[in-house]
Amino acid sequence: MSEVIYKFTGNPFVDAGIWALSQWIGKKPEELNEDDLKGVIDDITSVYLNKKWSKNLFSVFPNNPLTNPAVKDKKERYSTFLIELVEEIDLNEDTSGDCISCGRRNKVKRWGKDKIPLTGSKKFVNYFSYGIDGADYCPACTFAVQFVPIGMYACGNMLLLHSNSVKVMKYWSKKSVENVKKQILSRDFTGCFNEGYKNPVNALFHVIQDIILHYNERWYLEKPSIDFYHFTNYNQGPDLNIYHVPTSVFTFLAYIPQHEKYAEWLKVVRRGYRYVNWEKIKEEEDYKNNPNLVYNNLLEGKSIIGFFIDRKNKEAIGGWDLIKNYLREVRKMDEKRLNVIKTVADELAEYIETADDIKTLKKLETASNYKNYRNILRIIIKKRIENGIEDPLFTFDDYANYLFPDSLKWRETQDLILFRIYEKLGSWIIKQGKEDEILTSDEIKNEIQEEE
Repeated sequence: MSEVIYKFTGNPFVDAGIWALSQWIGKKPEELNEDDLKGVIDDITSVYLNKKWSKNLFSVFPNNPLTNPAVKDKKERYSTFLIELVEEIDLNEDTSGDCISCGRRNKVKRWGKDKIPLTGSKKFVNYFSYGIDGADYCPACTFAVQFVPIGMYACGNMLLLHSNSVKVMKYWSKKSVENVKKQILSRDFTGCFNEGYKNPVNALFHVIQDIILHYNERWYLEKPSIDFYHFTNYNQGPDLNIYHVPTSVFTFLAYIPQHEKYAEWLKVVRRGYRYVNWEKIKEEEDYKNNPNLVYNNLLEGKSIIGFFIDRKNKEAIGGWDLIKNYLREVRKMDEKRLNVIKTVADELAEYIETADDIKTLKKLETASNYKNYRNILRIIIKKRIENGIEDPLFTFDDYANYLFPDSLKWRETQDLILFRIYEKLGSWIIKQGKEDEILTSDEIKNEIQEEE
């Protein structure tokens, strides 16, 4: 005999519902009992019946007793449904149940999209496995799903957070529940958690930042990964997009607020926003829903190195320590490669300053292809020798294995070298003035040919 009703299932809707229940009642998920579940029914039903909440629920539970206009006694009908679910929960743990979520208990009834989001209509049996008339969820899992809206984030459609981290789920569900309870106390019902975001990518990074900043945890030990489900279950057009935030990205984001140049990271993020006239911007509300390529690239596994480099002002934003952490944590760049690139860049910076050779910097900036860049490096090596510098700029192994292990990604090396040169020569570059014209690719090519 087991009285443990809930164990986490891996199903994002069920798990989110369990956490919402846990935080609402104030108990650990595994401590919840039948009396707890019955005791919360009236509270939650009263919340859902408010106009703003009803609007959100159309996207979660269409044709549910709460959202079906034909149902007059909504509170009674929905409360009865929830009570029946609790009474049908089998407390005898069974590891071979047919529930497609927990697998611990058997279904009592099959459910469609009006009770379980995105499961499909029971009218269309071809949607379900084996042509059955609905999805096989046990009463306990079905009950948990009914509390999912409490933990959802309104962002155009609905945004549902699901993580392998207990701490992430606990903190987010706690914040969501606190928001709802504030609505109850103030009698100002606004619906699901809503901070004015319409862009789901920007919203999810905002949520992550909020979790990191408000809860002082050693996230590098927790190693969370997070999935965000941006969906609508609306009858006229159900839709789902899943955004995965890898552990590496979360760990990097958790590291940044502790860094002395956190403000510089915010500058990097700001550079990622598209279609923004910064001269006319007065507050974050004016641009927070614009596409942000820094966020998009982090989700898509693409590089954001370029956003650390302000070529116009010849500035390395954030410094080497910050970008190194990104390269090591997110890009999984080999430590040896990082050190080789840094050493070569430092040598180039010293040569440029010592030789007072601003032209060489401009050539490194504007090289348009791998062949050009390789030839520029060769010419610099030749000039260093002519100037009495005997130590090689790099070894053959350094070149082949670390500087340019893949010629197709040579721009990555170009950007990192340029970043480090800007960092090392910032004050010297300013003294040179920024009014000089940048050499074109053709001019670089001609100069290289002349020096050859």
